[in-house]
Amino acid sequence: MKKFLFIVSLLAVAAFAQNRVAGYFPHWAQYSGFAPAEVRYNFLTEVRYGYLTPSGSELLFTDESDKGNFLELVKNAKAAKVKIVVAVGGVGAESSMQDAYSNAGDFVKAAVAFKKEFGIDGFELDGGAVSAGDISKLVNLANELVSAGLAAGIAVPGDEGLASSFNGLNVSKLDAISLWFADQANAGDSEVKPNSNTAENEKVLATFASTGIPKNKLFPIVPFYGRTFYHAKGLGSAHEGAGSGNDGVLQYKDIMDKFKGKEYSVSFDDKTESEVAVSDNETIVFNGIPSAKALSEVVKKNGYGGVAAFDLSGDSKEPIISILVTIGQVLRPDVDYKKKKR
Repeated sequence: MKKFLFIVSLLAVAAFAQNRVAGYFPHWAQYSGFAPAEVRYNFLTEVRYGYLTPSGSELLFTDESDKGNFLELVKNAKAAKVKIVVAVGGVGAESSMQDAYSNAGDFVKAAVAFKKEFGIDGFELDGGAVSAGDISKLVNLANELVSAGLAAGIAVPGDEGLASSFNGLNVSKLDAISLWFADQANAGDSEVKPNSNTAENEKVLATFASTGIPKNKLFPIVPFYGRTFYHAKGLGSAHEGAGSGNDGVLQYKDIMDKFKGKEYSVSFDDKTESEVAVSDNETIVFNGIPSAKALSEVVKKNGYGGVAAFDLSGDSKEPIISILVTIGQVLRPDVDYKKKKR
């Protein structure tokens, strides 16, 4: 009987390890009025705060004015029994990460001190626009953290060309290898592309797994925003630059607000498994309910680790159109996703 219960327990732990839902809380969320109190912690297994920047023997807040939000996020996550992970680096911090690769001892000391001071659960090292040649440095630095008793993962672009760089690398002790599946659409391209091509993302996950990376360590990062293109008529059409939003970028919740009228014709492209909306003035490419569900089902079916949401401030609060709820209903169906009455 004891042996049976032990096996059941192991299976339960394994199932949980492969059905994680992580959500990013970036330091710039403060400027849109999104606060730690608005995070739906019960929908998550971990929160990833971004970002810290390596600086010699210190880890600095990329935006010192957001430290108060970070402290509240840590407090709330612990109260909800949700893991709190801190992302280090990211796009724009490539030079600082290079210094960290070269001075691993100082970086590890800084990380140990930071964990002791703030009581976080682990780190995610983000190489930003990392090159193939730097993948091994990123992995080795993460492994240095693990050797010091810290949980650590890495985040890299979801680029098939980077996958072979993992051949022979020791990633067995890393907590997660997260792949950025965002910004495939670019105003610099002559034609409109999907914001994040779900069908292509499935192939990329399989390619990374084929290098020997354990599937339960792989996480696709889903963008909670879309891109707009002025005077475009759909996928594959020409455009005249960025459309509405912040330099052509709209958070998912703002896209949903645009659809309350009849200005846009919204459809799901079966080939790329991504959403597209067309009006007289612009095309919006984004990821919504169908694509989030499709990718989450790929993750669950193939035993990948889970899904990470970038970022939590961009989601709709209404459960019926929430991307986070859609992901959760696939990966963590036992959670109550109904909107709570006030």
